[in-house]
Amino acid sequence: MKGLIGFIMVVCMLYTGIAYADNGIIDSTVDENEFKYSIGDSDILIPSAENKADILNQIGLFKGRYNGYELDKPVSRAEAITMVLRMIGEENEVVLSSGRREFSDVEPSHWAMTNIGYAAHKGYINGTSEITFEPERGVTGREFVKMLLSGMGYQGITIEDAYEAGIKYALLDNNYTKLAVSTDGYQLIRNDVVNICYSSLLVKTAEGKFLKDLLIEKEIVKKQDLNKLILCVDITAPEMRGFAWNLNNLMPKDKNYMFSPLSVKMALAMAAVGADGETKEEILKTLRIEDLNKFNALSAQLIKEYSENEDVKLNIANSLWLNTDYYKDVDFEDIFKNAVSNYYDADSEKVNNENAVETVNNWVKNKTNNKITELIADSDFLAYIVNAIYFKGEWMAPFQEGATQKAEFIDRSGKKADIDFMNMTGYFDYYEDDNAQIVRLPYKDKKTSMYIAIPAVREMDLDKNIDKMELRRVQISMPKFKTEFSVELNDTLSQMGIQTAFNPNKADFKNMFTDTPDNIFISNVIHKTFISVDENGTEAAAVTGVGSRGASAPIEPPIVFNANKPFTYFIHDDINEEILFMGEYAYVK
Repeated sequence: MKGLIGFIMVVCMLYTGIAYADNGIIDSTVDENEFKYSIGDSDILIPSAENKADILNQIGLFKGRYNGYELDKPVSRAEAITMVLRMIGEENEVVLSSGRREFSDVEPSHWAMTNIGYAAHKGYINGTSEITFEPERGVTGREFVKMLLSGMGYQGITIEDAYEAGIKYALLDNNYTKLAVSTDGYQLIRNDVVNICYSSLLVKTAEGKFLKDLLIEKEIVKKQDLNKLILCVDITAPEMRGFAWNLNNLMPKDKNYMFSPLSVKMALAMAAVGADGETKEEILKTLRIEDLNKFNALSAQLIKEYSENEDVKLNIANSLWLNTDYYKDVDFEDIFKNAVSNYYDADSEKVNNENAVETVNNWVKNKTNNKITELIADSDFLAYIVNAIYFKGEWMAPFQEGATQKAEFIDRSGKKADIDFMNMTGYFDYYEDDNAQIVRLPYKDKKTSMYIAIPAVREMDLDKNIDKMELRRVQISMPKFKTEFSVELNDTLSQMGIQTAFNPNKADFKNMFTDTPDNIFISNVIHKTFISVDENGTEAAAVTGVGSRGASAPIEPPIVFNANKPFTYFIHDDINEEILFMGEYAYVK
């Protein structure tokens, strides 16, 4: 089966500064807050510290003493390894196991003798010598992290590198636990252990399963009880989230990225115009488009509005490309061609094998202001549908270059690096809850804004908090950064629900072309982006290719917003409520 349709989306933007700003410099050494997380399909509540012990107790993972939880009491090595075995669901397996290691200072009558012998045999914990264990000695933070991560299947972790491993695997998720583990010689109290164990529920084992899910599989805890106590913020299924946030959730977690939800959405909507049956239904359902005719009309409105915006440059361009050498006597259907022309202002162009690559790439280069110079590498396609967005806007006031200073950024892997941070104090729309800090940085047109959220919470729609934002005095410190990103979206879109479009036998694009000798299906979806953020503004570009075959306020102490760790950002059309760009900065080079 042959046939190739490509859908290209290109985006560029440039913005600068914020209004009502002082020239304050922000202290970059600000404590992190303890936030909530989103895991899988659910938004996960991280409660206040005093409630964590109670939650763990209710699901059977933490036991009190005669006088209650006694969270201020020290934890012995014997108690620590018992807690670890309980957290990994192996406490009941100790009795059944024949493997034991004996220590001279652990008497047979010791209450934790079997736990210690089992855990040492499994390699979760080491003795303090070849023959001693020191069961009553206080456990250090590094010892406990080594025990817990080893019990979760991670190999080769030592006491010396336990802190770094705790950061890497997201076990140490706030300053409180980081300090407890990084401080040499510090011996944990029960409150420390509760904090770390609670966090571990939301950490993946070496096999890639969240520990909470492993405990459910082992029937150690009941899913209903766990969800009631922990997943109690806003359990939102993927089908209830917006397209942009579902796509964001599937972006890579090991690199910086940026993409344009609007670009991808428009290009695939044009594909839907030429699709039929199940193929069309899947595309529209994945894009969260209930009525294609209404979305087509909205697209025409956005293209017109953005082209007339004098305060920011925001242009959307679309085009159709047909390779006349791929199939002879095949053309776009007039109904399809007219629809995308009327709604998406798309010109229809013809190319051949000799000039296709150069012609299409030159179009991309031109529409992205030379930021993306290549999308396709060969002419093995029947058609391309191309969407390009270019945005260039200034902040309401620029960051002062003299306020830019070196500060430490801690990336997702725990790596620390001194990079340039832009600094400003002023009045901004701001929102904070247990899930995230969010600040709004408006552009000169007062219609579009960049929102920055700490931490980067992928599985929930952060833009739902926009209406809750209030004008507050905020100290902002954020990195200057540049990201170039390229990703193939076939598998991602398939995961999201677009499946038959990629199937050579089931894809249905009969409304797009005149008669073709083979069935036409999508063979590849490519998205390329560029973004650069500095004191004067941001310039960004994105290109996606889908191929198929066959006001004043009283002075108040400022809120500190210090983006010195991974953060999510999104560029939002505040009038039409469309997300133009979205990305995450999580790593330094």
